[in-house]
Amino acid sequence: MILWNSYAQALLEVAPSRILASLLGEYELPEKWRHLSSYPVTERPGLEKFVLKHPISAVEKPLEKLSNFWFNASEEERRHFIETLRKAEESIARKIESADSMEKFARLWNDLPEKLEEEYQKALEGEGFENARDIAGELVHFPADPYVPDHDWLSRLDVYARLRDGNARLLRFKLSPVQGFIANARTERDLWAGSHILSLLTYLAISELWRSFGPHALVIPHLRDQPFFEHELGKELDERELQIANMPNKVLAIVPADEDVESLGEKIEDSIRGFLEKLFRAAWEFYGMGEFFEKKDVYDLTVRKYFSITVETVPLTKLDGIIEESLKAYLETLPDNFESEVHHYPELFTLLDQYTDFSSVRHDRSEQPGGFRCTLCGENLAIGGNDKYEKDGRVEYVKYKHVTEKWNDLRERLWARKIYDIKEKERLCPLCLTKRFYPRFYVLWVKNYPMVGKDASEIKAMAEGKKKELKRFRSVSEVALRRPTAEALKRFENGELKANEKPVTWYDVFLYLALDVFPEWRDEFRKPTFTGDKAKEFTDKLRELSEALRLLFERLAPNAEVFYVESLTDKEALAKVYGVNVDKLKDIDVSAIARALKELVTFIGEPPKYYAILKMDGDNMGKVLSGSKAVKDVGEYFARESTIGANRPATPVIHTTITRSLSEFAVKHVSAVSETHDAELLYAGGDDVLALSSTDEAFGLAYEVQGEFTEDWVGYEPLQGETRSMSGGILITYYKEPLYTAVPGVNGLEHLAKESGRNGLAIGYRKHSGAFYRVAVNWELFKGGYYSSLLREFKREKISRKLIYELDTVTWPNEPRAVLNLLKYEFLRHSNYDKKKEREGLIEALANFLWLVRNVRAFLTKEDLRGMENGPDESRLEEFNEEIKEVIVSDPEKPGRFRWEDIKALAEELIDGEEPHGEAWFDELSKRLSSELAGVVFKKQVHGAATLLKILLEAGVGA
Repeated sequence: MILWNSYAQALLEVAPSRILASLLGEYELPEKWRHLSSYPVTERPGLEKFVLKHPISAVEKPLEKLSNFWFNASEEERRHFIETLRKAEESIARKIESADSMEKFARLWNDLPEKLEEEYQKALEGEGFENARDIAGELVHFPADPYVPDHDWLSRLDVYARLRDGNARLLRFKLSPVQGFIANARTERDLWAGSHILSLLTYLAISELWRSFGPHALVIPHLRDQPFFEHELGKELDERELQIANMPNKVLAIVPADEDVESLGEKIEDSIRGFLEKLFRAAWEFYGMGEFFEKKDVYDLTVRKYFSITVETVPLTKLDGIIEESLKAYLETLPDNFESEVHHYPELFTLLDQYTDFSSVRHDRSEQPGGFRCTLCGENLAIGGNDKYEKDGRVEYVKYKHVTEKWNDLRERLWARKIYDIKEKERLCPLCLTKRFYPRFYVLWVKNYPMVGKDASEIKAMAEGKKKELKRFRSVSEVALRRPTAEALKRFENGELKANEKPVTWYDVFLYLALDVFPEWRDEFRKPTFTGDKAKEFTDKLRELSEALRLLFERLAPNAEVFYVESLTDKEALAKVYGVNVDKLKDIDVSAIARALKELVTFIGEPPKYYAILKMDGDNMGKVLSGSKAVKDVGEYFARESTIGANRPATPVIHTTITRSLSEFAVKHVSAVSETHDAELLYAGGDDVLALSSTDEAFGLAYEVQGEFTEDWVGYEPLQGETRSMSGGILITYYKEPLYTAVPGVNGLEHLAKESGRNGLAIGYRKHSGAFYRVAVNWELFKGGYYSSLLREFKREKISRKLIYELDTVTWPNEPRAVLNLLKYEFLRHSNYDKKKEREGLIEALANFLWLVRNVRAFLTKEDLRGMENGPDESRLEEFNEEIKEVIVSDPEKPGRFRWEDIKALAEELIDGEEPHGEAWFDELSKRLSSELAGVVFKKQVHGAATLLKILLEAGVGA
């Protein structure tokens, strides 16, 4: 049977009209459909309402209008309702059967929820049913099993349609390496290009899969509403959705058991490697590399062999022995003769995932010959890096001087064509040259998906025709400039100067100047509007700077780094900013630019030089997908909660539901939050996020992203739920630090957040002087705005900033109550409150500081133990730190342990001179460890809170 006809038949077998008919005892759902329930409820109590249960947290989502109708309707009304639904479902099925190609079926499948809702509403309204629109919407999300409603029927339909056609195999695809390829970046454009290339390469594999087996064959990622998928189908999209690299590097699909996996793997590999080679050849031709360098086989080999492309499968079958204990326990609870091959899915998935990882490691990347390496990645031979030349009748290898001259000549030629992609002193390998060219390919692809199928000459020719069009990102300096300075904030508060009713930023200045020269900049078309008592004076100074910069910006494009005084010391410094020779700056009056800039600096302060990189990742996602983490007793997913005594395992339908929610989170929620905070989103692939932000917005951005991730329901769409968590890293760094060192830095911070207990944020501040501060905290620290209130007190000078620099905890005793009293003493010594008139404000400020301390993560080291007289055995260090985690690290699966009210009560007792009565966290540490060890941890938390305040205040948070 043709695949889409089979899908239509599957829909008719299990659609809501059939599920409802089964509740009346008038229809028996297919056995394979019933096997896809998370549990077979044999004794079926009467239902009182229809609900969905969150697939992880089990939080309930009622289907109110449908429940209100069904449970108050007569038998006759119910049958009439079912008949009406059936007509709508048959109409949809006919449309699916009419598809005459896989692509047309894919379009119908992608739009199926909307089309179903339209047909249901039309049919219900035609028969006079009330609340037809609301009921139609709820029917689309109707539970596949009303008794175990942990997923909707459309999610199960995709898996059922695949399994009903016969035996199946699980297929796993993996593309690697990922982090190293992305991190090899000099600019934010390189960083984005690396991420986006990986997403597109993965999607090429996905495209081969859905065109062979249908879009419903994909389990990870789920394809419905995926921007890359919709782009291939020709659907009009907001281009910002396509800009986000959101494809995982691993794919899971259900394919027919008799599929020739070897030939399929070869087809996928040829598609990916062929596209990369084609892109490299297009870059070679576009940049005119052949005029300066000999094309060598090793260059093509470098591109072709760089990535490991792995395709493995296992049959979906029963296993003789189950390794996972939780799955064993679950299978033992199933009724006799109910167990089927699909119940062994979790074990099969784990084995397949491990085998795929093992296979990918065996990839044999091409060995690089000797010669000068790429200045961007440092891994591969640079183009021209081992060229030979003839001297005195002898063949010699190229010297550094010769390869440098060739790249300089190439740059000169490109600059004459107004192409500035390759910077001064760069020499690139074939892969990095391809990455540098990719933004030019992207502007073609984003308008026309079939560009992936064009040959290299066509891509080159079309890129040449759109030479002035280039996917642009804000530079890190532009990102840094978005933080308002203290001077600009003061002028805003005094009503002296505003930009579009907000404090003026140096980015407003930059945008104003850029739009003086170009009609558009970074998708902005309108200059900022300046208002206030000093607006005219400010605008006059701005026009002077515009005149001084016009020739430079017209010739070499706007660059925000010209606002920094070190960029304007002389022409050599300015040439370095642009990555060009000094010759390009003839007729540019650097001193005039510096003078005009100085006038603005006196008006709104020095331009900010630090920006933030944010990296976030869902915790234990591998364990969640394997079913070994975050899931509950299967009985908690029943409509009427029960206890079975075994956790619900992973199933292909649950995987579909979870991955669909991850896609929803990445494509819609992360991008919306990033836009709110004016961040530069570089990557959002399911549970992974990478973004650039101004320092003052980074913390709010991170907190809101994890907040969205842990939402249970948005409408009828589940996100990851309240029992899930994210860990993140924020690195605040100087604008001149290369991204290839900054990205590993933020990766390390994210790793610190996970190592310190997950569900938290690690913050690093790398100063230009070389000083580095870091601290790890719980997300609870950012709840309730307590930290913002404390920062405002510093701004009001009710608390002196000296506090955070004079908390010398090293000399304090290792006794928790002594630490608490010394903290109180230092806080009062550096506070400026009237204890009688401002008692409440003082208590709240101290409570807010203690809240920071409470949520700082601190652990013991071997050095701590060695520094104690008769100290405990060092072999117990890991045991101690696990006990500390239990106390100070928040766990979403054990909520309610962190209460600000308890901290405020403690602060009130301290201010009133009373002995604290309640048990604080350091008291619990004393019980679990010892008073001395608890004191060491408490002191570290105080020091960490001071470090955090230092970072927040210098970053302009809450300013």
